[in-house]
Amino acid sequence: MRLHMVEYRFFIFLTAVMLLDTRPIQAQPQHLRDSLLTVYRTTPSDTGKVWALMKTGKLYLDSEPDTAVFYLQQALALAERIGFQRGIARCRINKAVAVFDLGQYDTVLTLCQSVIPICENLKMGIELVATYNLMGNTWSKKGNAWQAIAFFEKCLSIIETTPVPPHFPVVVNDNLSNLYNGLKLYDKGIAYAQNSLRQAEAINDEKTMGTAAQHLGNAYLGLQRLDSALLYFQRSVDIARKIEYSQLLTISLSNVAEIHHLQGDDRAALALYQEGLQLSRKYDNKEAIVYNLHGLSLTAFDARKFKEADQYAKEALKMAEAIQLSDYSYAIYLTLSDIALANGDLEAWTNYRIQYRQMRDAIASKALVHAVQELETKYQTEQKVQQINQLQQEAELQQLRLQRKNDWLWGLGLFSLLALTAVWLIWHNARNRKKILEQTLQLQDQTIIQLQQKQQLITADALLRGQEDERSRLARDLHDGLGGMLSGIKHSLHNMAGNQILPDTSAQSLHQVINDLDRSIGELRLIARNMMPEALVRFGLPDALKDCCDHLSELTALPIHFQTFGMAQRLDPQQEVILFRIAQELLNNVVKHSGASTALLQLLRDGDRVSLTVEDNGKGFDASQLEQVAGVGWLNIRSRVNYLNGTLDLRAEPGQGTSVTVEIGV
Repeated sequence: MRLHMVEYRFFIFLTAVMLLDTRPIQAQPQHLRDSLLTVYRTTPSDTGKVWALMKTGKLYLDSEPDTAVFYLQQALALAERIGFQRGIARCRINKAVAVFDLGQYDTVLTLCQSVIPICENLKMGIELVATYNLMGNTWSKKGNAWQAIAFFEKCLSIIETTPVPPHFPVVVNDNLSNLYNGLKLYDKGIAYAQNSLRQAEAINDEKTMGTAAQHLGNAYLGLQRLDSALLYFQRSVDIARKIEYSQLLTISLSNVAEIHHLQGDDRAALALYQEGLQLSRKYDNKEAIVYNLHGLSLTAFDARKFKEADQYAKEALKMAEAIQLSDYSYAIYLTLSDIALANGDLEAWTNYRIQYRQMRDAIASKALVHAVQELETKYQTEQKVQQINQLQQEAELQQLRLQRKNDWLWGLGLFSLLALTAVWLIWHNARNRKKILEQTLQLQDQTIIQLQQKQQLITADALLRGQEDERSRLARDLHDGLGGMLSGIKHSLHNMAGNQILPDTSAQSLHQVINDLDRSIGELRLIARNMMPEALVRFGLPDALKDCCDHLSELTALPIHFQTFGMAQRLDPQQEVILFRIAQELLNNVVKHSGASTALLQLLRDGDRVSLTVEDNGKGFDASQLEQVAGVGWLNIRSRVNYLNGTLDLRAEPGQGTSVTVEIGV
């Protein structure tokens, strides 16, 4: 009897998604990498730099783990330098995934172990689930099944209280069923495989449905329940054919063939082994080639075709040794010894039997070493628990002795305490009433303060909305009303100039009036545009800011560059208006006071954070003196930032230019 396993599976994320394979699409990661590195170089926010480097590394996790480690290490070093704990945790998790693919399993465990306390302190549930799952896969690779099971089961316990994507528990249950089958604990393997199959069916994950069915077949085969095993192996074959999952199909075909062979249906077994061998060679699945060749050898042996059986077995052995499938090679040696005995070749029979016994004993010794190591780990853990329990018992015994020693002292003092109790109760009640009164007054004061703050927020909101509504109304009135009237007057004056014969001086005066009126109309339109830009209402904040930069550059001859990233979705209209006013005020300050030769306006969005940065290379100023000399414009900027519950970061030095960053949550 043999059990065919499908590889263990694992997940990791950055914003709670499965890792994507970047190999089929090389241009896209290159484009994204350039965009992210541009953000890294230009953003003034250190946390933004961490995210940009980390996301760059994630682009290469599946295709180029060495490159992924390079960028993730830079992100991790920066996060550690600025004490950014959430960034430290995510960078270490992603680095652990990269070094897992490089086979550096001890490094994976060290990184994951360092992440656990951070995730627990910051309530990073999804990251903690991914960490335990990765540790389970790492211990599986290291050959310690019980340690792997312990971490997978921790992973499941956290999933019960943490909202995670639906495929997370499916994968963990699938891995646990595989591990328990390998330990020949088939009842456990069936329980976890059924969980995985049921959950996979709920989300229509056909790939996991196929592997779960295969694990159920393995478990029932181990229990010698051939009919149940055949049912699930056949379902695995059907799913693998449907979704073209070649690895699962080739192995499951050999499993179905083996059941037919055990049930005496050699014709069906032969056809399935031949199909499995053909597909295994087509998809270059060497492990499946070994299984199907060995199956064909066993089928030929039962049909007394010993020469054919010998050829299949030797080819299977050659392939098994080439791919170091030692845990299965000994079974082929046993088959070859049977063939040699059937052919009367006692010397070959003896040699094959010796090889069989040596490999069987080596595998048994290896399993024994793993079992001893795992038992030693369990023993050490239990020994620590016993030591803790013993210390607790000794502490409890010592506490009991102290309690008995103090009982008689309490008895002596009891009478005195009773005499003082009445006095103490009176004083205590009076003090409590005083505290209750003080607490009541404090609660009333806090309630008043909260109501005042709420009223201030309502007033501020109403004031800002009123200002913007009034700006919009005035802009429409100026543009549509007064602007239209002035344009009509201008048209009438043009008609008078064309229809009347006037002296030269009168004609020049009239043309001067028309020109002055034309400039007034332009100023009027500029005022209306500044009060409420049409681009902001129709197209959103990025277009309005781009339009504002282009307009100021045209008016002042000061190059103002505009950059934006991550603003595909529009913000709340109120937030867009306030951020536009802040940017407008900051750019006006640059134009009026900086003396700069160039300026930059940058708008970035990273998840639920939006940052707005205005920089110039002008003469700068002493930022420490700003509060003493700040004008109305700066006060307006601060009040708008406070209204949005945002942060304001000013960096300025004389002769070094100025940088102002506003960051808000959305």
